[in-house]
Amino acid sequence: MPAQANLSQLFGAESSENQDFLPVEDAFQFTGRIEQGTAIIDVAVTPEHYLYKHRFTFAPVTDISNLDAAGYPAGEEIFDPYYNKELEIFSENFVINLPANHSGSLPELEIGFQGCAKAGLCYPPHKVVIPLVTQVEASDSPVSASVNRPEASDSGNAFQQQLEQNSLPIALLLFVLAGIGLSLTPCVLPMFPILSSLILGARAQSKARTIALTMTYILTMSATFAIAGTLMGLFGASLNLQAKLQSPWLLIPMAILFVLLALSMFGLYELQLPTRVRDKLSGNQQHSGSLSGAAVMGVLSALVVSPCVSAPLAGALVYISSTGDALFGGLTLFALGLGMGIPLFVMALGGRHWLPRSGAWMNGVRSFFGVLLLGVAIWMLERIISPSATLFLWGALLTGSGVFLGALHTNLSEARQKLRQTVGILCLIYGTCLIIGAAMGNSDPLKPLMGKNSTSAESITEQTVSTGFKTVTTLNELNNLLADAALNNQPALVDLYADWCISCKIIERTVFPDPLVTDQLAATSLIKLDITDNTPEHQQFLNQYQLFGPPAMLFFDASGNELPALKSQGEITALQLHQKLAELLKASGTTTDV
Repeated sequence: MPAQANLSQLFGAESSENQDFLPVEDAFQFTGRIEQGTAIIDVAVTPEHYLYKHRFTFAPVTDISNLDAAGYPAGEEIFDPYYNKELEIFSENFVINLPANHSGSLPELEIGFQGCAKAGLCYPPHKVVIPLVTQVEASDSPVSASVNRPEASDSGNAFQQQLEQNSLPIALLLFVLAGIGLSLTPCVLPMFPILSSLILGARAQSKARTIALTMTYILTMSATFAIAGTLMGLFGASLNLQAKLQSPWLLIPMAILFVLLALSMFGLYELQLPTRVRDKLSGNQQHSGSLSGAAVMGVLSALVVSPCVSAPLAGALVYISSTGDALFGGLTLFALGLGMGIPLFVMALGGRHWLPRSGAWMNGVRSFFGVLLLGVAIWMLERIISPSATLFLWGALLTGSGVFLGALHTNLSEARQKLRQTVGILCLIYGTCLIIGAAMGNSDPLKPLMGKNSTSAESITEQTVSTGFKTVTTLNELNNLLADAALNNQPALVDLYADWCISCKIIERTVFPDPLVTDQLAATSLIKLDITDNTPEHQQFLNQYQLFGPPAMLFFDASGNELPALKSQGEITALQLHQKLAELLKASGTTTDV
């Protein structure tokens, strides 16, 4: 029963929305030493904060063979209205005496604790690992070290370990390879039509010019990626540029820009510099892409088009934030960007070489990439408009594409024309289904006509999973739900979500409804923390758990304690989630039929 007391002291307190709260590692600090077989833990409590006595746990990490019962000083008794009983707390600095048998010169101890801020915030249960300085070491060094070391998660931790253990060349190579893999994720795919518009938008240009444009785009994208990532790693989630750049004031103009570029690809007009400027340039470059335009697009692509945090990026950011080695971390992020740019370079250079120089084929290719640019515009607007409106725009794009492909033409004789018409008819039919589905209020592009009252087993599963998540936007709401889960002896999954996170929506549609995890999710309390607004409270939460944005998941056992080893940052598959949920349920003593 003491383990059930979880995050509850101030649930009914005044809203903390406008408060600036300290990270948990700053609010409560621990240092330790060993004297004559006793571990002495000095606990520093920031004013206007306090710790629960009954929430302390101790576990050996290294070089400690046995721990006895801890000795505490007299605390302060307060009445907890949530549990309707008296609880003992510590609101000032104090010392814990813990008999311990140890070996080695620097044993380590894991301390579990939970505290609150009197202004209106209860922190989730937290764990730190501290070294216990022995008497010999204490005499050699006038200052004992304090280490609040969060336990590492497997998501991104592999890349963090590569940074810590390997040399710079090996780390750079690994991150280049990771970048190549990331280039095929939903957050990066829209860069292909953007770069294609820069390369194929010119009527005629040399191979050297194509390489120059492509490399300008890739290098500026990689440099922006590295600079923004390094700053976020150094300053934490408070400098989450990608989240701040997902506002309608920026996304709408960007979408309009891509529409204008697409119309240019359709041949409605030519985008070119003013005559006075063009006259100063060499004649053979009048119709070539602009290097400055490629650079601008590279910067915007890094910050606006790819807002999701991946596992290798999270590993690099954690390394930067924990070590302060911005140069090493920044170089690996630059290598990550270069890896993402390699498929772009191959596509731009090879595509230009393989395609005809002029003629109807080239016009068709330009139109094809114009359609892709319109898709990028819709993809960006998807973050700020309703799902039904998004479905309608996709339907309109496919319907228009079908008409232009000749779906309504008659008396076609050539086989190539008939094949093109067949593709057009399919686009027209599917686009029409999407428009009808949008009118019905549906949002799933894979099942646009499925009625909301459908009784199929698959739809029931998806509805059960989607409705099983309880959406919250504040930490008080989150803590209330975590406390309820602990009271019911139920493990909890916290899904970090934002409207502008495309990968989050893909996880909702494809991972959570997967039969591999549905039974496990049914045995788990499902909580969705919506950080779309990126408030200071959200930033404090991200900093506390060393997260740098969605998609991410946190796992809490049946006692309300987070399991850091299961923490997930970046995209996740159904199989990976199945393995994490199996560990969560095992740690909580819960079984399923899976």
